[in-house]
Amino acid sequence: MGIGGRASNSGVSFVSDDYSAKFVMHKDNTYTVSVEKLKDLSKIRKTVKKIPLVKGLFSMIMSGRIIVAIMILAIVSDLAGHSESVGELEVHLLLYIITAIGLSFCMIYIFMTVIVRAKQTRKFHGAEHKTIYAYENKIELTLENVRACPRVARRCGTNFGVFFILFCILFSIFLDYVSVSLILSYILSYELFDLKNGEKVPVIKWFIKLGGFFQQKLFTAEPTDDQILAAIETIKKLTSGKVF
Repeated sequence: MGIGGRASNSGVSFVSDDYSAKFVMHKDNTYTVSVEKLKDLSKIRKTVKKIPLVKGLFSMIMSGRIIVAIMILAIVSDLAGHSESVGELEVHLLLYIITAIGLSFCMIYIFMTVIVRAKQTRKFHGAEHKTIYAYENKIELTLENVRACPRVARRCGTNFGVFFILFCILFSIFLDYVSVSLILSYILSYELFDLKNGEKVPVIKWFIKLGGFFQQKLFTAEPTDDQILAAIETIKKLTSGKVF
């Protein structure tokens, strides 16, 4: 069973092909762990994940509101540039205003969720990585065992980000449309990120090491014992196959 994870300021979540489990720490120091069965898309996901390029596009669409919003804003920005080139001044100004407002909201969202709340998120991120490593390597999920596991993960989104930035730079040289560059960069980055045994390919291996450096120094931190225990409890409930 392949498991993915995500960390936030208030907890950690894990997802398999069929279930998702989420740990949330509340302000009154109580917590909840919920497990939900995913909508009946597992067969679709499994099929799509086998189709090159299409699986990257599917991942982009399903990745979350902020990614989709940025892609939409890029398309709007390209339309604004096109309207300017053909002399449609009113349309051009309106589209640029929409783009500016949208980007402002995106930047505020990123600032609040990634920077302001980064400290606890980084620790939960570390707990997520350690717990998944232990589970996938069939290590008993005890506090001592998980604490000793590495914080760097091969399938962390940070590695994907390294590939994505590289392709964005390359495509920006040859393509005039930002939206096309972003979409192509996402799809091709996903192919490298998802490549089986990609870490054995010399060039990909170098970028994965770079992603690991950023994981270690910027995007994860050593978790507390309570955060590790939270991640262990959550992943155990996920793999139990019961809905809570």
